[in-house]
Amino acid sequence: MPDIVPLHTRLAPSSSTAIAKVRKLTEVLQQLPQTPFVTEHMLHAGLYTRTVRLPADTVATAVLIQVPTVLIVAGDARLFNDDDVIECSGFSVLPGSAGRKVALTTSTDVVFSMIFPTKAKTVDEAQKEFTPEHELLVPLSRVDEHLILITGE
Repeated sequence: MPDIVPLHTRLAPSSSTAIAKVRKLTEVLQQLPQTPFVTEHMLHAGLYTRTVRLPADTVATAVLIQVPTVLIVAGDARLFNDDDVIECSGFSVLPGSAGRKVALTTSTDVVFSMIFPTKAKTVDEAQKEFTPEHELLVPLSRVDEHLILITGE
């Protein structure tokens, strides 16, 4: 059985220094070939779920998350959060604080699903709610890179 992330492990808010480091890494990564991925969005029962599937041996950075979320990780990955490295193996469910910006690496194919409560009725509204850096996300106009389910429930 894979190691389990301890229940006290959480994605804490990032310091301004850590946010600057992740932004610098993002600039470097943007100069390299990009790994294509599809973002899966679901608005259901007052929750927004955002899922991405990344292949093994991927290095990525996330936008600044300004709301508390739950992050579900299926696969083996390392999340770099300030001075902490969170090792996820198998299946992990992490509480994520508002004000975090992380970098990550994957050792296997990994599925990341972020969930938070919302009153948003559209994916655009939900994205603007969870990050002030929404302009850095893959534009919703690139429909081949998004799967969207809005149930209305």
